[in-house]
Amino acid sequence: MTNKASNVDPMDITPEPALDYEIRLVIWKTREIEAMDWEGTSDVFVRAFLDPDDDYLTDTHWRCTTGKASFNWRLKIPCKSL
Repeated sequence: MTNKASNVDPMDITPEPALDYEIRLVIWKTREIEAMDWEGTSDVFVRAFLDPDDDYLTDTHWRCTTGKASFNWRLKIPCKSL
């Protein structure tokens, strides 16, 4: 009986190096934001984070009374592949 496994070339299973990427997050609108202060308004902003040490913020819509804020904001978040 012959061993056929010895005729097979070894496979390279070295992991690929981590690649740099950029996540682009677009924020356009919010809705149904509750009024959080005694005047019936809220200061609305959007915060995004992938890591607790890094966070990314939009600008702030001060004294929003309707719960609907309108943005045209792009967050660019750098990340690496696993």
